[in-house]
Amino acid sequence: MKLEALHPSADNEQARISELKYLLQQPSYKDERPCRGCIKSCPCSQSTSCTCLCDPACAHAPLAMSVEPARFPIEGKIVGLVFGLNSLRVLPPYWSCEGHLLPNGDIHRVPQVWFYSRSNIYPKLIAEYIHKLSIDKIIRYPWHVCLAYTDNNLETGFSIEPNSKFIEQPELHIMQQDAQIIAANMLVGIRSIAHDYIHKYESRTNKR
Repeated sequence: MKLEALHPSADNEQARISELKYLLQQPSYKDERPCRGCIKSCPCSQSTSCTCLCDPACAHAPLAMSVEPARFPIEGKIVGLVFGLNSLRVLPPYWSCEGHLLPNGDIHRVPQVWFYSRSNIYPKLIAEYIHKLSIDKIIRYPWHVCLAYTDNNLETGFSIEPNSKFIEQPELHIMQQDAQIIAANMLVGIRSIAHDYIHKYESRTNKR
């Protein structure tokens, strides 16, 4: 049943546009290292700030992005998604799992990454990005963004994960493949959607 539509105020719209522009102002992972814990020297200059090796496939990334690298490096099948969120600069991830099976083969935990966001427009960008991948049959399962637990009472946490409610016979390896596909073009895809939102808003307001 369709209910009453929300009509945002001009101030709220301008605030969301400012947040989108802030996202687009962030450096890419080729301009600035996205892994805050990275102190690895690059081969070209021995610099610890050079980005010549920055890539989701970097062997050092699972360690650099973890707060406990010796005990809990980021798992291999979810590291790309963690890297993608870090590269956006505005959605810091705080927990991840590549997914695990029970001894009987049932799925115990699905692949997922939990992240913070101080704006509700940023999770919306991710939701739209993964929805488009699903509609275009680029990923095999539907994924969604939902609220997630956080032990920080003053911050809101979100999770990006498969939407198991709409998967009849889920298979972990397909979920893991989807996670890697989502990560592959996350930075470009989300920035493109942000550009589109800004363009539509400015086109509409310029006509007034």
